[in-house]
Amino acid sequence: MTNPNEDIPEPEQDTEIALTWIRDHPGLTAYAPVPASGRFPRDSRNRPRPRNARLRRADPDLPPTRPPGLLSDGDWAWIIRTEHTWSSFAARFGDQAYPIAVALAQAGCITIGHNLNGSSLVQPPRRVYPHPDLAAGENERRNRRRDNRTALQNQAVELASMIVDDWPGVAQALHGTDNPERLGWAINAALDLADGRIHDSVRAFVQHHAGHTKARDDVHHLLADMGFEPEALSALGLARSPYIGLGGPIQLHSAGGFLDLSVLPGPHDIRLSPHHQLRLKLPDNAESLLVIENRQAAETICDIRPSQPVVWCHGQPPDAVLALIVQAAHQATVTIICTDADLGGVRIAARIHDELPAGTAVHVVDVGAAEHDAGRLFNTHSRVRLQQLAARTDQIGTFAQHCLDRGYPIEQEATARAALREALSSVNR
Repeated sequence: MTNPNEDIPEPEQDTEIALTWIRDHPGLTAYAPVPASGRFPRDSRNRPRPRNARLRRADPDLPPTRPPGLLSDGDWAWIIRTEHTWSSFAARFGDQAYPIAVALAQAGCITIGHNLNGSSLVQPPRRVYPHPDLAAGENERRNRRRDNRTALQNQAVELASMIVDDWPGVAQALHGTDNPERLGWAINAALDLADGRIHDSVRAFVQHHAGHTKARDDVHHLLADMGFEPEALSALGLARSPYIGLGGPIQLHSAGGFLDLSVLPGPHDIRLSPHHQLRLKLPDNAESLLVIENRQAAETICDIRPSQPVVWCHGQPPDAVLALIVQAAHQATVTIICTDADLGGVRIAARIHDELPAGTAVHVVDVGAAEHDAGRLFNTHSRVRLQQLAARTDQIGTFAQHCLDRGYPIEQEATARAALREALSSVNR
């Protein structure tokens, strides 16, 4: 039998206290949360005397629901990320801070913390606390975004080391930002460059990588701002209106008339328009057409051989430039292709070579056959891609193999000039 005078041990830990007399917040109920110590302070009669209170939704078991249209995505993420002092909450939302807090509390998204003065809530509030499920979800999303950003940065570093020999500006751009959206587009573009993929337009590039054309219709400007070389944008097919360089005795015909370029030293930069068709006219007795990548060498040829039709292709030629090269090749006995002796140069030569009509006489110049200075060794990416091209059983395969045998790229102006003189002398004999 229990002795009524025997002391009853107090519980080891208190439970929250419903403050039922606080009723001036519709849709919300007040309660006193258990302190971290597990015990409320006591009064002289050993009764719990809470010093803090919180307001929450009347039915706390319902899942939280974000109120539509109340907050921007950025503000919502900020609120549910962690608890906030009322001063920071008020600084962010100004005069609307308390109405926003009440609306969020009524939706179960937060609880509002107050100090207690006797049995009344002290205004303004002290803190706001996000629902634990919302905070955990946001924390998981943040970790996922952080992991994705780290993965992007690691991929960018790897890509930069692969393509730095061919596209140093692109490599620098990959190192120059940690913004996930910008870096993602730069990686997409760098991967296409590494694979030699050419798109028909900006819209086609965006469609390929995002699934719809409106995702980033200014991507060509974005990449240029990040440091992508103009030649890289052309190689990707992202140049809005590509350029072709023309020199020597070439007439440029359009619906409005024609222009004889032979009276001026070349090569001349001609910006091609998608709205007007151009036609190139070579002399009837043109023995050769020279298609060249190196601008300085092209200028030298135009100076010393003014009778030589020359196309400077501005790097990897987009479709519009390639169409004019093919058009001009029809009018010459032989087409001479002269590019840098590296992966990019072999790819340019291959693209032009493969578009020329069957039966066209072609001579691919290996500038490495001329005297030159040895350069930095090819990286692994360049060697692997050159090995694939070297498997071809034509002049492109031979050119690629010569690059591999040397082991380093050649893009020297003097070397290109010397190789061209020899090639032109042998072809035009």
